[in-house]
Amino acid sequence: MKRFLSIFFVFALAACSSYADPTLIGTGMSKTAPDPLPSRFISMVYPASDEKLDVVYFHNGGYDPKVMHAIDHLFRDHREGVVAPIDPELIDFLVDIRTRLGLPPSVTFEILDGYRTPESNAFFSKHNGNVAIESLHVRGWAVDFRIPGVDGRAICEIAKTMQRGGVAFYPTSNHVHVDLGNIRTWHEK
Repeated sequence: MKRFLSIFFVFALAACSSYADPTLIGTGMSKTAPDPLPSRFISMVYPASDEKLDVVYFHNGGYDPKVMHAIDHLFRDHREGVVAPIDPELIDFLVDIRTRLGLPPSVTFEILDGYRTPESNAFFSKHNGNVAIESLHVRGWAVDFRIPGVDGRAICEIAKTMQRGGVAFYPTSNHVHVDLGNIRTWHEK
């Protein structure tokens, strides 16, 4: 029995450590697995153009490529009009934040900034001290968003506990930044 408990403990420890695998940091791969859901639904809007998506992006054990392309389009660099792939784990991150906040699946995320071309990012970093020169927006690994009626501080605190990547709260606009990079946080300048 003692040997069984020792083996069980080793396997349990190995399972837990996979959630914080340092080799995954900065790869765009989650440090924690998404919540196990048979299907995943998200509602998103880009407020500047009022473009809206209400989609099941994950079902039958995989991501729906057609729906992911629609998400890529919503997250496009609106300044340049360029569409690029958004990492599906970023969308999982949003859905899991919503779940941990106890919000219904119908709640809508306001997507303020998704993908950025290197040129757009250079422009924004030159004119805004909050934009990183090597932003993960350029890789499709970052999003700035709000949830109407929800305090961004609460969203930020929940996201930080998930240990999936970078998280920041911008009180001036009540929006949150999350990304799939190294686990870190910062404040609005």
